[in-house]
Amino acid sequence: MSARRVIVSAVSACLLSACHEGGIAVETESRIVTADDVAALGPGEVLELDLSEGAVRFALTDGPIDFTRVSVRSGDERPALVQDLLVRHGARWGVQTAGAAADFAFELDGEMVKAATSAGGTATFVWSQSQALGRLPRVDRVQADEAGVPRFIAGDLGTLTGGGNVRESARGWLADMAPVFRLGDETDLEAVRHHTDSLGKVHVRFRQYLHDLPVVGGELTVHADAASGQVQAVTGRVVPAEALPLAPTLDPDEAIEAVADRLAAEWASVDAPELVYVVTESGPRLAWQAVVEYEDEEGPQRDIVFADALSGEMVARHPQIHHVKNRKVYDANNGTKLPGKLAVSEGGATDDKVAQAAHDLSGVTHDFYLSKFGRDSFDAAGATIHSTVHYSKNYVNAFWNGQQMVYGDGDGYYASPFAQDLDVVAHELTHAVTQYEASLVYQNQSGALNEAMSDIMAAAVDAYQNGVSTKTWLLAETCWTPGKANDAMRYMANPTQDGQSYDYYPERYTGQQDNGGVHINSGIANLAFYLLSQGGKHPRNKTTTVVPALGIDKAAQIFYRALTNYLNSNATFQDARDATAQAATELYGAEATAAVHAAWTAVGVPGGPDGDGGGDGETCSGTPFKGNLSASGEDQFQPGGSYYSTSKSGAHTGCLAGPAGADFDLYLYKWNGSAWAKVAKSEGPTNNESITYQGTAGYYTWQVVSASGAGDYTVTLKAP
Repeated sequence: MSARRVIVSAVSACLLSACHEGGIAVETESRIVTADDVAALGPGEVLELDLSEGAVRFALTDGPIDFTRVSVRSGDERPALVQDLLVRHGARWGVQTAGAAADFAFELDGEMVKAATSAGGTATFVWSQSQALGRLPRVDRVQADEAGVPRFIAGDLGTLTGGGNVRESARGWLADMAPVFRLGDETDLEAVRHHTDSLGKVHVRFRQYLHDLPVVGGELTVHADAASGQVQAVTGRVVPAEALPLAPTLDPDEAIEAVADRLAAEWASVDAPELVYVVTESGPRLAWQAVVEYEDEEGPQRDIVFADALSGEMVARHPQIHHVKNRKVYDANNGTKLPGKLAVSEGGATDDKVAQAAHDLSGVTHDFYLSKFGRDSFDAAGATIHSTVHYSKNYVNAFWNGQQMVYGDGDGYYASPFAQDLDVVAHELTHAVTQYEASLVYQNQSGALNEAMSDIMAAAVDAYQNGVSTKTWLLAETCWTPGKANDAMRYMANPTQDGQSYDYYPERYTGQQDNGGVHINSGIANLAFYLLSQGGKHPRNKTTTVVPALGIDKAAQIFYRALTNYLNSNATFQDARDATAQAATELYGAEATAAVHAAWTAVGVPGGPDGDGGGDGETCSGTPFKGNLSASGEDQFQPGGSYYSTSKSGAHTGCLAGPAGADFDLYLYKWNGSAWAKVAKSEGPTNNESITYQGTAGYYTWQVVSASGAGDYTVTLKAP
């Protein structure tokens, strides 16, 4: 049920229903709101103030103001609750309402709100999201993106209703949960697929449309028990409409031409430009999208390019051809027509050893996926596997082009024929599996995960065919540098051994080369998989975490389940941590989940099971709010330096996870009518604290204090 709005103009004398039509006109700078004004609202009413008519002063002379019942806007813009603005931007404005005395006041004007929102968001939940999450039966884990929109929620999240149409049931559940994702009427979610897996879990994936435009990378997947309808997780990423442009200012053809000219001197556009929103690492952008084809030193390329519809800059590039390596070698001049002449088909044989190897090794990979995961070919529907060998002349590469695998014969120095290496064949076929499942964008962190999944499954296929040995963890050792013994393209057990890969998340490559590090950053996930399979510590002692060994079969099952069910197209390493932990929980239980978290901790990926506070203590159901205390004696109030109100009695719960080695304490305060009174505390000697307090209606705020130590913390809160 939506709240009723009381829209107040600048000519109102005291802003509320007590001042009826004909009230005395006053200057806009004298507009003042107090707690008594808000208390005069009728049930379900929200006071809406237009900041284009002047600033508004909020004074606490009558006590705390219920900011969840006050919204502001500028002209025709979408209104925002003041409570949400304070939680997200109060620190920017120097406004902390929590613990404030009666003489405290602050002003809001349109320029303040515009400057704060344009400065970019922080991964902080607004209180309206927290209230919506609080209505769910149990929230075990929440992770947000850089805008404070959840990317991963797990727990008991309610039940799908609506009969036998699971897509419509999931769509209805998401509609009820729209406040959690900050989605309004301008968003539509279209169900694109669903399936029920071998564990009896149903997974329904949705694509987002915003203002009737597709959001590239905007998607959510609802995960539920097929029998009971209990929703157990929701994953993915969506874009709220806040502060996004609605219309382009650049000509589409000229915008695409400008970005394509930077890729190659000669190129061809495959289709007409389309206006979309696209998710990027710097946030969503309104962009012109088109597919362009060209050739460079790596061979043929087919990219989806995105030109900002206002500035013209290239804001994203999604390569569709996935190469097995990323080195500048020889150019290709001839023999590039695909697919070429048929050499051998199912059940046949050929005297061409390279063609026969491509045939045989793709069969091994097919049998691995069928035997281990029940997957029939890369599309899970028995698709014919097409491969082309002897591609170009002295071509030192292999790739999946979105439709088939293509192998060069190498130059005899850097590589021998790629099609004769099982690792390469399994790697490329796994790119096809990824395309049909998570569709991991081949750029930045999602691209590194795309590459890592191909390396990981190549290792698993190798173990399936040959058993586990030291060679299991060498990628493409059969074809790579044939004149040098024991050499490999990549080393999963020690990624930096190749001289260019990274194995520790805080040190990852963040530049523009290699599509943002898709190959060289894949070593981070490769090492996590190796440690999860074999056990042990980081090979360069970057961390002290000891990972228990699950074996390669269990590790592969966990990563495959994460890929096919829980990862989305723009997934990050932290998303992979959450996804593999969820998969481990469903497949093997708590001990396997702990091992997964240990593996990612060992390679420096954030997001521990306690909510990323750094500790190992209590966990709560609720909404996580993050902060940082830089020295002993410092304190912060949550949520976001503000307070919240509740109209009913019930339990207020808070769980604090602070940095390892620190002593952080937790306190709960309530407004007693004249001052803030401490009503509960947790002052243990560790970095983890928890409080459950049975309270009555009123205003509350939480305080985190450093008794000793410094660092990031997470406090997970839930109100009645």
